[in-house]
Amino acid sequence: MNNTAYRFEQNGGVASSLGQRLRTVGQGLETLDVEDFELRAEGDGYFALAIPRVPAKTADADARVIQVGGNSVLQKAWHNLIGRNSTDSKFSTAGSDVLRVLFTAEGMLRLEQEGNVKRSGDSPGVPNLNKLAQILRLVGECIDQKSGRLFAVNKRQDRISFEYVTELHDHVRAGWKLADLYEVWFDVSNRRHARYDVAERAMTFEAEHTGSQP
Repeated sequence: MNNTAYRFEQNGGVASSLGQRLRTVGQGLETLDVEDFELRAEGDGYFALAIPRVPAKTADADARVIQVGGNSVLQKAWHNLIGRNSTDSKFSTAGSDVLRVLFTAEGMLRLEQEGNVKRSGDSPGVPNLNKLAQILRLVGECIDQKSGRLFAVNKRQDRISFEYVTELHDHVRAGWKLADLYEVWFDVSNRRHARYDVAERAMTFEAEHTGSQP
């Protein structure tokens, strides 16, 4: 079987927070019906190796799909990027149906716009943490709260793991079982609201004292 490379790209900008960007990446992976993946930051975008639930068929692919062989330049570039072979044989075996997905900054803008349209009718509340978009958003928000910079995210069946670099250049590895994500979401959400409350009180205090000055 052949390996397939997908490019998501379009003119424009991209969401600012890591949580938003990773949610958008998750949306793209969902459109490909991805189950497991390895994701790396690359420049202004992201590059993923992904295993679809159902093997991709080139005949069903659109203009964004490029057929590449097992020894393609893109595959070699991926191994150079991560500096090692994947520990999972599914990702390193040339005969497996591995998708190579490149998310450019421009492509993420288009995916974000499409996602905004779909979410416009959604009610606020607990997100569906069975979706890759929400799982990756949670990873991004956790790293955002640490003021970190993403290095990698890996998903294997019932577990998500990620690596990031802090402002002090510490390399941190973390991970969660998917069954525990609602507890993680609750903690991240509480921390986010606490930051908003602090910022709002600070703005109110500044406005009151600025207005009282002669």
